[in-house]
Amino acid sequence: MSQIELAPGVPGKFSEPKWNAERNTFQIHCLVGEPYGGPSKVHASGKTKPRARANLKNRIAQWKPRAGLIGTYSANVTVAELCEVWLRRYERDVTKRPQNAKHYRREINPATKGRGDDGKITIAGSVLGKMKALETRPFHVRIHLEQMNGTAYKRNRQKSILRNAFQLLVDDGLRDDNPVSSVARNGAGRTQAPVNRRGIGNANPYFSDEPRPFSADEMDEYWQAERAYFPRRNAGRWYEQRYLDFTLLAYELAARPGEALAVRLDEDVDYDRCEVTVAGTIIDTELRAHQVKSIVDRYNLDDDEIVYPRGWPRYDDEDVVCVAFRQPFTKTARSMRTIKAGPACMAMLRRRRIAAAPGHRLVLPSRTGKVVRSEQMSLTWSKIVKSTGLRWSTPRTLRSTRATRVAEKYGLPAARLILGHEVDSPVTARHYVPDERRVVDLADAR
Repeated sequence: MSQIELAPGVPGKFSEPKWNAERNTFQIHCLVGEPYGGPSKVHASGKTKPRARANLKNRIAQWKPRAGLIGTYSANVTVAELCEVWLRRYERDVTKRPQNAKHYRREINPATKGRGDDGKITIAGSVLGKMKALETRPFHVRIHLEQMNGTAYKRNRQKSILRNAFQLLVDDGLRDDNPVSSVARNGAGRTQAPVNRRGIGNANPYFSDEPRPFSADEMDEYWQAERAYFPRRNAGRWYEQRYLDFTLLAYELAARPGEALAVRLDEDVDYDRCEVTVAGTIIDTELRAHQVKSIVDRYNLDDDEIVYPRGWPRYDDEDVVCVAFRQPFTKTARSMRTIKAGPACMAMLRRRRIAAAPGHRLVLPSRTGKVVRSEQMSLTWSKIVKSTGLRWSTPRTLRSTRATRVAEKYGLPAARLILGHEVDSPVTARHYVPDERRVVDLADAR
């Protein structure tokens, strides 16, 4: 039987392994019969000839029919269309956190309303996005990602999207390789250009990602600015007090803003032992309507734990809507922690428990007892620091500051405990607690 007449899934004769000096490996290939059309070529490589042959046999065992000829994908599918297919699959995957889809969606499609940046680099709006996925090569992906050298998080997110999207073609047999896998990591040794740290005086401008908590003086400056900002004329005292209690609770727990807003009066607070449990977080995101219905069922959300968009439920399943809800777990399992609270914080919690309206379960609810979006707290924060030298800060600065004060007194392991990080996690020093720069006194060593 000739190779042209190979039955589906039947391999042809193996090629002789050839040495590739550039890749330092032996390369080998063969043809495999397809149910429709001509045979496809399967490639493999290995450090030795026997290993290359063994790897090729493994690839043949994992072979799947060419999807483009049996209707899964069009042969002319573009990179942007492929990313959309992957995103739809991601949104239907119940094992994934639904809020992540919002960030992926914004990297694929340009914003069409709101405060969208016309100059933002997205996959659909780029040259790469308009290319045929079957004709895309690693250097096309590399050139696209190099346009985002100044924003590592954005580059890494788009690289992840592209890798997962092209893997669909590989898994379905339409491509033999994933072009993103050949793109080297960028940024590990890259020299950083000086940047403006938004008015920070004593920070190193060459390391803009270094943790920046409040110093003791800056913390005092913020509390003074907060007291001076309130009360405001024609503003509701109830809302002002809620914000004051929010900053107190967020600092005491070293909590993310969403974690502080998710604390419940009875379930999460032990008033006798003065302990507060961080057991959930508020998610403010954009989801498709079918995802909203899914999380309500999956998390068993009550009416006070979710804020639906106006007009709900009169939406099609694929419509994208804004929603806020209480997720019954934190970012990581380690983040679910119980913390001993100080007298001032416990006094605030007892006061709010006594004043809570019937049926209100959250420490910091809306007027109707529902969850509060963390964006509301961020807006008030920015107004408070607007006329100070702390304009660079955000509510998350309270978390970093609290962890730094703990580390100064008890060491970095204690800071990891209050932050809810893993033992020996590098995230603590990388994003929350700056390195302690000591004087190197070795002058007597001659």
